[in-house]
Amino acid sequence: MPGSALQPVAAAPPLLLVGFVAYVVAVAGVALAGLGAGLVRAGVPLERRLRIGRLSGAGLAAWFLFLAMTTVSGLYLDAPGPRVLLYAVPALVAVPALARARWLVEAVRAMPTFWIPALQTLRIGGGSSLFAAWSVGLAPWGMVLPAGIGDVLVGLAAGGVAFALARRARGARPVAMVWNLVGLLDLLHTLFRAVTSASGPQRLFFEEPTNRIPAVFPFVYLPGFIVPLTLLLHVLSLRQLGEAREA
Repeated sequence: MPGSALQPVAAAPPLLLVGFVAYVVAVAGVALAGLGAGLVRAGVPLERRLRIGRLSGAGLAAWFLFLAMTTVSGLYLDAPGPRVLLYAVPALVAVPALARARWLVEAVRAMPTFWIPALQTLRIGGGSSLFAAWSVGLAPWGMVLPAGIGDVLVGLAAGGVAFALARRARGARPVAMVWNLVGLLDLLHTLFRAVTSASGPQRLFFEEPTNRIPAVFPFVYLPGFIVPLTLLLHVLSLRQLGEAREA
């Protein structure tokens, strides 16, 4: 299968790689635009909005550059230890930290409840990207099949949940909360299969090829950015829906 040799950059058709990078950049752009719109709705002064926007954009750009440089250097390939923790731990720690950030809480409280589920349609692209990674020999089918289908289904359901919330349909809020919980469970399952399908002492599934998505550019953006963002969005949506019910 193409791309089976160990290399820091995915051996894939250029169109696939460009499409995947465009997907990641589009997700980041929409997320930042949504944040800005939420801050406007929250009545945050322009100067503070600009400062938050600059810091958020700069931080995201620096993170993307760090992931690119470390993967292209081959840092995570054939490592004696789990070097992916160099980015996995900060990315996951950032989720609860951001969920408590005052500026983000303000923005989310001012957003309509359907905004976050609408953004979560991004998971359709995430699931499709897993199948793309499998097609170039970076992940085993046993991991990709359930994880990819789960992502696509959650992403498709996100559109329906967003529509129901926007229309204020009866029962939309509890359905949205259940959808968020299902989405979180699906993510946890995907993380478990991804970790236990990768090389190392933690490996439980020995189907070939081993999972090298976390170690190869540009697919590193799936665990390094898309997964933490999706986790954060589920947490924020659950909090927002809970507060709306209490109001």
